[in-house]
Amino acid sequence: QHIHDRKDGRTVSAGELWGQNGIIHWEITSSTIPRTNWHVSTWTFSSAQAFGDVALGIYADIDIQPYTGFNGLIAGGQNHPNRLLITDRENPSEGIALGVRALKNARLLGWVGSPDIYHGRNGEILDESILTGAYSGWGSFRPDGGKYPGAAGYGPADIAVAIGIELKPSAKLASFEITLVGAPTGAIE
Repeated sequence: QHIHDRKDGRTVSAGELWGQNGIIHWEITSSTIPRTNWHVSTWTFSSAQAFGDVALGIYADIDIQPYTGFNGLIAGGQNHPNRLLITDRENPSEGIALGVRALKNARLLGWVGSPDIYHGRNGEILDESILTGAYSGWGSFRPDGGKYPGAAGYGPADIAVAIGIELKPSAKLASFEITLVGAPTGAIE
């Protein structure tokens, strides 16, 4: 269905897809959290039968000019959502973070960044064997170890990324949240 606005400021899109065991209904509700720089989309899936095998690629093409001149780093760890931060090469304290959290009857397969990710064929980018990190041709940079201890950095490059998520095959209801967060000081608040 077309995206429509609710009176409370959220937008909603809904539809259905065919799963292994029948129709799976989906709904995505998105909003910006007031007085923050967080945009959150809650993805919900439901079915009368168990889902069976369902994997999704959540794709983001975050552009900071010049396109070939920004860096990406994977951040997260204990008590933090897994996320990828895209920063400006010339000013690495500015960026946007893509993340996933609050997974219920779903699991993170991993993430992948690649210069040709948007050309992937159906299922290609969700092959768990390639959801391991960034394209090797990007090179690497050293993220701020104080803000992002243990984070791996990649770039500079035109970085397009996808997060792979799999629904629990035996479940009939699943959900997760995708976050986009402005990181004006280089840290994800």
